[in-house]
Amino acid sequence: MGLNENNKILLQQSLIQVGLPLLIVKAQAKNLCFLLDTGSNINVLDKKVAEFFQLSGGINQQQQFGIDGTLQITDVVEMTFSLEEREYKAAFSVMDLSSAFGKVEEESGIQIHGLLGCSFMEQQKWVLDFKELTLSLN
Repeated sequence: MGLNENNKILLQQSLIQVGLPLLIVKAQAKNLCFLLDTGSNINVLDKKVAEFFQLSGGINQQQQFGIDGTLQITDVVEMTFSLEEREYKAAFSVMDLSSAFGKVEEESGIQIHGLLGCSFMEQQKWVLDFKELTLSLN
């Protein structure tokens, strides 16, 4: 992964390998794998990742539908991460993602630590292009 001259990240590798648009970001010197989820309006961080980075407590709580469709109350935490030397700060709902993404890890060896929803991508003016298989960072 890396930016090309047009501020675009190529997503072919993750789409071919796993069938999902994945990004590797850095948080506190650790690599994290996030799914770009155009079907979600929120960002989600796996519960284990929030615990590892000691992000518990949260800035507030909110009611969300989980990936499995059940309504749940989640902590919302803020996390700073970087992508291609650009820093971002975002709010994440903390959920257990093991049941949703365990099969992906089992089949591909890739662990998904969270997801970035369309509201975050829109706020950052990111463009996910499925024709060119790129993510444009603006």
